Amino acid sequence: MTTTPPTAPVPLRAGARLALALAREEMMQEYHRWETDPATVVGFGARWPVSWEVFSARFRSSHTSDHYQLFEVITAPGGTPVGTTALSVDQSVNSAEFTLVIAPEQRGRGYAAEATALTLEWAFTIASLDSVWLEVPAPHTPAVNAYLKAGLRPAGRLRSAALWHGERVDKLLFDCVPDDLAEKR
Repeated sequence: MTTTPPTAPVPLRAGARLALALAREEMMQEYHRWETDPATVVGFGARWPVSWEVFSARFRSSHTSDHYQLFEVITAPGGTPVGTTALSVDQSVNSAEFTLVIAPEQRGRGYAAEATALTLEWAFTIASLDSVWLEVPAPHTPAVNAYLKAGLRPAGRLRSAALWHGERVDKLLFDCVPDDLAEKR
């Protein structure tokens, strides 16, 4: 019996320490592990992790489409997977919701800001989007700091709209338009 060797990540856009790559089906179990980590669930302001069945069906049906793009975040050089980012596009207004997951064992290394910046760069220079936005529970200060560092700006607050370790907390909204990144340079 022959085993198919894993495909190497295909880098699309490189930064100082990280690169965006195409999401790979053979990495689905790792992506699911990262998303079901309790700290990730709390960071999304959710109550429950997504089941394998729901995750794999969602991945297979939409991980690369006109409305949704999932990127694998890898180290550059080296190609070690460290997380994922995604853009969920609303074509009627040419904007996208951004999501980020950093693998539990890769957290605390400053990867979130660079992964976010690379995805924003892709969103504006390749995908030609007009804006990108996200939601984050207010107490998630590492995420808030990473998003601000990457160029996102505060766009609003929804009071008591998220959960954080079982407590009701505010949900912060952030957004970014191409001019925001131009001002950062």
